[in-house]
Amino acid sequence: MEPLVHVTKLNGHSIVRWAGTEMALAEGATNGGTVIWAHPDVAYLQLINLDVQLEDGRVYRMLSQLDDGAGYYGLYLVRREQMDSLSSLQCGSIYRTREITELPVGQANVVVTESDDGDAALRIEIAVGGHTVSCWAAEVYERAGGKFEVVQKDESILVQVDGRRPNQDLRK
Repeated sequence: MEPLVHVTKLNGHSIVRWAGTEMALAEGATNGGTVIWAHPDVAYLQLINLDVQLEDGRVYRMLSQLDDGAGYYGLYLVRREQMDSLSSLQCGSIYRTREITELPVGQANVVVTESDDGDAALRIEIAVGGHTVSCWAAEVYERAGGKFEVVQKDESILVQVDGRRPNQDLRK
């Protein structure tokens, strides 16, 4: 297993690129089979990982769960040799790997805003490019009647920019 790196390792470094694997909010079982990527009731972009490329070429992957059966939930980084190849969406899939152009680039300053008793970073804010990127170790669950619920301490990463779901390219 790769050594874990604390999210504050990004402090003082310039982020030049973001990419990740987005997970749909709903598989479409309740709405005729259409996969739902965004919904007005959900103010988050939901990812299963978030890759950050720094100005010196280093790449870190942000994750939210240790996959070792320990039950650890909290945001952490692992070093990567490079970003994964971006794949095209397969019809009906609830996952898509893509560049996340909705997130700003520039020098980063990370602050842990919520942690648990075991010092796991549950929520962080990254000041970058004049914006605040918020990341939360949580997941959106689809409930009966087309409703959604955010569940804390889960394996996904919920992301906002300036308190809203990122929905436009901030690099233009």
